[in-house]
Amino acid sequence: MPLPMVARRAERDPVLIFDLDGTMLAVNSFPCWVRFMLRAPFAQLRPAQRTRAVAATLLLLALRKTGLIGHEDFKRRLQHRWQAATAGDRGAAEQLLISQLLRAVRPEMAPALAAIATGSIDAVLATAAVADYAEGLGRALGFAHVLATKRQRAPSEPSNAGAQKRDAVMQFLAGRGWHERPRIVFTDHRDDLPLMRLCETVVWFGTARDRATLERDLPHLRIAVGPEAVADVLQDTRAEAAMG
Repeated sequence: MPLPMVARRAERDPVLIFDLDGTMLAVNSFPCWVRFMLRAPFAQLRPAQRTRAVAATLLLLALRKTGLIGHEDFKRRLQHRWQAATAGDRGAAEQLLISQLLRAVRPEMAPALAAIATGSIDAVLATAAVADYAEGLGRALGFAHVLATKRQRAPSEPSNAGAQKRDAVMQFLAGRGWHERPRIVFTDHRDDLPLMRLCETVVWFGTARDRATLERDLPHLRIAVGPEAVADVLQDTRAEAAMG
């Protein structure tokens, strides 16, 4: 008889979906990544190779600033430069970047991260940041599940954002058998609107103006204002898990 009880409880437990930039982190990791590339702390490269890596990044940045390439093209090309610069370094540059980004984790996220790391709640980190560093960063934060922009993708394949993120999250949840459970998304940006439409609760880290728009456009949503709401949502999630 215990098995049906566990099944009912699992179906009721919320799944927590966390955005990275501006939500889990107090900063946007993308410009941090670009600045890292411009500093080129690639210990395995010779000075001339490091200079070429910096020059290539500067060229891409100039093309982006002048509007000659879009953000997606810039991001994809930067991935290629990163992969060339870090080839053979056994992850040293990635770990250095991750160590810097970990300093930007919102302190109020600590209880949630502790619960995620111990597996007492089910959660996924879903981000437009590139897997080149986002997957390692997610693991360092304690996430077992990280959905990020792929390392290798076709020119027509977008970042893990907007509708692409929504589809990736829903496919992941279906694969885990979690697709019928309540969903709580933590985010700061309207880019996640497609995903928010499929959630019951959003913990909002964005502007008050965008929050007002969400309240108007998505009346079904329960909107809690982060960061002060994080502890309350976590407590409610644990209470749901304890019931049954």
